[in-house]
Amino acid sequence: MNFKKNTIALAVGSAVGLANCAWAAEESNAMELAPITVSGEKIDRTLEKTQSSVVVVTDKNLREHGDKDLVDVFARTPGVYSQAGNENWGIRGVPVSGFDDQGPATLNGAVSVYVDGAVQPNRALTLSPVPLWDAEQVEVFLGPQSTTQGRNSLAGAVVIRTKNPTFEPSFSAQTNVGNDGERGAAVAGGGAIVDDKIAGRIAVDYGEGDGYIRNTALNDDANPRRTSNTRGKLLILPNDDTDVLLTYAHSEHRQGDRSTMRVNGKPSYYDISSNTKAFDNLKQDTLSAKIDYRLNDAWTLTSMTANTRSDYSARLDFDQSALANDVILRKQDGDLFSQELRLNYASDTVKSFVGAYYGRSTNNFHDRLLSGADLFTVKGDTKIENKAVFGEINWTFAPRWTLITGLRYDHETNDTDIEEDAFSSSGKVSKSFDAVLPKLGVDYELATDQYLGFMVQKGYRGGGVNVRAGGGHEAYDPEYTTNYELSYRGSFFDKTLRTRANLYYTDWKDQQVSVLERGASFARIYNAGRSDIKGLEVFVEKDLTEQLTLNVGGAYTDGKYKDFVTGEGQDMSGESFLYSPKYKMSVGGVYRFDDRLIFGTDVVYQSAAPSEYEFDASGNVTGERRSDNYVLVNFNTEYKVTKNVAVSAYVKNAFDKEYVTNNRNDTIIDVGAPRTVGMILRYDM
Repeated sequence: MNFKKNTIALAVGSAVGLANCAWAAEESNAMELAPITVSGEKIDRTLEKTQSSVVVVTDKNLREHGDKDLVDVFARTPGVYSQAGNENWGIRGVPVSGFDDQGPATLNGAVSVYVDGAVQPNRALTLSPVPLWDAEQVEVFLGPQSTTQGRNSLAGAVVIRTKNPTFEPSFSAQTNVGNDGERGAAVAGGGAIVDDKIAGRIAVDYGEGDGYIRNTALNDDANPRRTSNTRGKLLILPNDDTDVLLTYAHSEHRQGDRSTMRVNGKPSYYDISSNTKAFDNLKQDTLSAKIDYRLNDAWTLTSMTANTRSDYSARLDFDQSALANDVILRKQDGDLFSQELRLNYASDTVKSFVGAYYGRSTNNFHDRLLSGADLFTVKGDTKIENKAVFGEINWTFAPRWTLITGLRYDHETNDTDIEEDAFSSSGKVSKSFDAVLPKLGVDYELATDQYLGFMVQKGYRGGGVNVRAGGGHEAYDPEYTTNYELSYRGSFFDKTLRTRANLYYTDWKDQQVSVLERGASFARIYNAGRSDIKGLEVFVEKDLTEQLTLNVGGAYTDGKYKDFVTGEGQDMSGESFLYSPKYKMSVGGVYRFDDRLIFGTDVVYQSAAPSEYEFDASGNVTGERRSDNYVLVNFNTEYKVTKNVAVSAYVKNAFDKEYVTNNRNDTIIDVGAPRTVGMILRYDM
């Protein structure tokens, strides 16, 4: 993007960011339509021309719906499920960490999350809520992105872009309060440092709260939370053809225990009894550099370099009760480095890119189990190197017809060294994996603003080594999916009615699954499963007037094992994926009055999902424990007191619905958050 030649526009998307157009409001209250651009697939396209099932949330959508973090976005996005914050979430029924139990040092996930081009470590995805203060746009891709994004994108990808520096001065600040001790503050701003040459931007946010779970044994808050983020960006324009964007980000997140308990067979909202003051603590530093060099009007060379260091520590109650004193102390140091070089080409009939990628992930882990006077230790390190070449061509070979072809060759090595394990043998394991990942599709413009597409593409997740204590630390092989997807995008009535739909079938083979063998206390990982996923995602949005926009979104997800027998001889064939709801729907709207008052609401329904299966002595499934289905109603309103000052209020789970999100067969369960209310005071220059 040429920052000198582009003007700045405020884009207001749909109620859930699903529109292929956005309202841009000027001081005169005149309204115009501005297209939403999807950039996460490395070729900029308008939303209506994007075949992939993607939900786009702009900065205006975040304000209209009171979304503070990625958890809020996921909560109202059909096709994505979440529970207990974002401790466990997934896309199209596939958990973010996959169905295998890789242990505390997970390096292979099923969904990648990028912030300003830097991939986030797994711990950040399942621990931190990923605050969205100063976010420009969030793109949630539903379905495999392996050809474009590479490793850890088997089920999808989330691409977050924060606001870049501009040469015009800017400043925003806000403070917020809410129930359960919720409080926080944030500032962001910047401008020119050297006119037309260097611009900078700094964003800082801090939040804390007591949490809604009470530890009855310690008579204290079980899940206090504290989160802080600092981000600095520097835009350097050495000449008319080169843009250099440097980013440094530092984040810290600390929280307690998010579980609750069951008493006499019934959930105890919102209590837990533990004699350990548990915590998870994550610190993270990211440095990145993005360089765009325009060779001419058609060719652009892009370099993206990123390095993230993470420091994770935890104290957990191993027995999860106040009866014993078993405690786990956990320490992990991680490092993620990536370098991507990409050459893009754009003309009237062809859009394409070719690129090369190198990535290195390391993780040093040290877990200690204190059980009475005994000390058990698990210690080791893992190093993964990933090399790839990839490319894609979008060719409009005839009027209304576009051919889409892509290919990626991926090579990965995994070296794991278990130095010490009190429960099983130590040792070194080294494995390498190769994959060829094609995609092929066609897009046809049925009529003006009406598009029909079909795509076939390969999904892939590399193998690895199980580092779970006592798991034997054996290597396992990659898993593969083939995804067939039919897409439709259409606009009607001068683009005031916008629709999107994706119908898909995914065939999954060599599936990585955890298997608890007979007589064993710890699970091992095998490529023992074969599954398929059938689904449909539909999004419809209608501008009834210039002030009122309504939206409906729905997802049907049916993921089942076709062939999976556990080590205990339990036959899971024909059973649905754990934690995966079959239905999720969202209905909402945004009303804008006189450019001063905004009122937004969402009603979200999610069906029940299996949390655990029950078996007879022969290994046959006899029943299942399920989470609760639920309907949540959310409200958000904002009023501009002056041109620069606005006050807003939000209510999540307005009717205080109590529901179980993980119904395990023990006394420890997970439940959804109760009613949450808050107010925000904001200033924008």
